[in-house]
Amino acid sequence: MIFIKKKFIPVWFILIFLLLAFIVQYVVNVKYTFPEPHSFKGDYLYNPYLTIDTAKWQISNFHAHTHRFPSSRKYKARNTQYLDSLYAYLGYNIIGISDYQNINSYESKHEWYVPGYEHGYQYYKNHQLVLNAKKVSWLDYFFRQTLNNKQFVINQLKKDTSVVLTLVHPILRAALSFNDLKYLTNYNCLEVIDNKYLFLSFYDTILSSGHPVFLMADDDSHNLQNPVECASCFNIINTVLARDSILYALKRGHSFSVKLNLDKYRTNEAKKSALMNLPKLIEYKIKNDTISLKLNMNVKTIKFIGQQGIIEKSTENSNNGSYYFSKEDTYIRNEIECLDGTLYFLNPVLRYNGILKVDPSPPIDVFKTWAFRSVIILLILGLIILYYKKVYV
Repeated sequence: MIFIKKKFIPVWFILIFLLLAFIVQYVVNVKYTFPEPHSFKGDYLYNPYLTIDTAKWQISNFHAHTHRFPSSRKYKARNTQYLDSLYAYLGYNIIGISDYQNINSYESKHEWYVPGYEHGYQYYKNHQLVLNAKKVSWLDYFFRQTLNNKQFVINQLKKDTSVVLTLVHPILRAALSFNDLKYLTNYNCLEVIDNKYLFLSFYDTILSSGHPVFLMADDDSHNLQNPVECASCFNIINTVLARDSILYALKRGHSFSVKLNLDKYRTNEAKKSALMNLPKLIEYKIKNDTISLKLNMNVKTIKFIGQQGIIEKSTENSNNGSYYFSKEDTYIRNEIECLDGTLYFLNPVLRYNGILKVDPSPPIDVFKTWAFRSVIILLILGLIILYYKKVYV
């Protein structure tokens, strides 16, 4: 009998742990009052490319893995060296490593090094890319997350205001819904492309809801031997190669995202050549409410996209385009298809009041938070009373 009891102790321990995790996530957790979203408003137009210097375009990838959970230290070290050498060969100026729940310091010898990691370890893929992280946060929820859970995790990661926080792969396992992105705040970027998916409809939901969030594109590679996972998606940032400048550029939208046409470039040699010969954005101006952009060579199409992802204008076979930002427009972003099929996704011009900042966290609903917590407190007190009555009566 003693042997049987010992055998079942781990099962009871797991059940108790899961029950406590369930209570913490759905009952004890903070509740917020989410304001109804509204479109961008203001008398000014924010131009993310107002101060671009054509000599400062830098190719970067921030989301790449050297291992999966779990892996040996030797395997991880070998993959780190390979990742670094491959992206360096391809001509990347900034090489980011985003291991799960671990800050990889391999690139720390460079001035451009940005410490980061991918946060999140539960099944439902509510993950965030944390750049400029000083330490790893182990806070996460195990079950399907509510809107309140997602906001709370974001807020904990953004306690360090120097962090650039990006929500990644929203479509995986339905991690984020369109409704979530209407309300979530207090983060900097959305990863709109990875080596498998495009998330542009999610991005237009965010912008149409009036959240000043900028875009990011990354390989999210797990196996660099697979050519589809390397140099598939990347960012071109207008910055000097220093950490603070890079972070500032990401926060202000001084970058654009690229999806390389891998149907045409299948080898690393072909990719390297393609990266060296991509069209360059050399001008992006707003004058008298008219946006005008110019590249150093012709492209197939230049699209101007507005509220709800509607294409407002398209220009074909040209190196320039323009669009009048009307009183009805709240934001305009550009998608550019190059002659080789490579795609550019630019950050939006948006209405604002002259001060651009991350949307703050919604206020805590103190009454609802403590109403739920009170249920647990009363339940515990009731169990204690019943226990004492049983023992002493």
